[in-house]
Amino acid sequence: MVGAEVVQVVGASRTYGTVEVLAPTSFTVPPGRAAAVVGPNGSGKTTLLRLVAGVDLPSSGTVSTFGGNAFDSRIRRREDLAVLIDGLPTYPDLTVAEHLALIAAAWGRRHVLGERPAPPVDEALDAASLTRVRDQYPGELSSGESQMFALLCTLYRPGALVVLDEPEQRLDARWRERAAALLTDAVDAGRTVVVATHDDRLRAALTSARPDGTPRGVEVALAAPRR
Repeated sequence: MVGAEVVQVVGASRTYGTVEVLAPTSFTVPPGRAAAVVGPNGSGKTTLLRLVAGVDLPSSGTVSTFGGNAFDSRIRRREDLAVLIDGLPTYPDLTVAEHLALIAAAWGRRHVLGERPAPPVDEALDAASLTRVRDQYPGELSSGESQMFALLCTLYRPGALVVLDEPEQRLDARWRERAAALLTDAVDAGRTVVVATHDDRLRAALTSARPDGTPRGVEVALAAPRR
């Protein structure tokens, strides 16, 4: 049943004019599982994420989230979506810590991440190895720090469905390992995570087995469409 899955993609494709940017694709993701979307550049990974996030419509097939059309769910279930595709909008006069505090204040008692209460700001910063930049402004961060900050802010939103486009970009090996830990933790907390990635370690982490032997997620492999 569609309602049993957080994400259900059935034969979804996307074309612009006569150019196919996403070949027909199908997969499902139940609650508390991940999908690692992999494939070469030009295979439609970002396009697929945009369909799942409900910011674009498929040319054929269907994309459903939370039991309904993904395009409608983007409005109807807005609070259940946490999306990082086109970068993170920031406030130039708020520090890194103040951005997280703003998220926490906005959600109040509803600030729950999956099945767990959201951690305090400083605990979240420590988990992302961002404590040393807690009082810096977004414009003062390095490229890698900015990317990790964007990932942390997205995960700090209480979305039941998290959609991320190549969260490993601009991260060094240490931070890539940290990012993988944050994402597997989100899945283990009961959140559904759909990630496009070129990083083999992140893909392996998201599809690894839990202690009870069940897989954390599935791999969705895309091939470059015919053009």
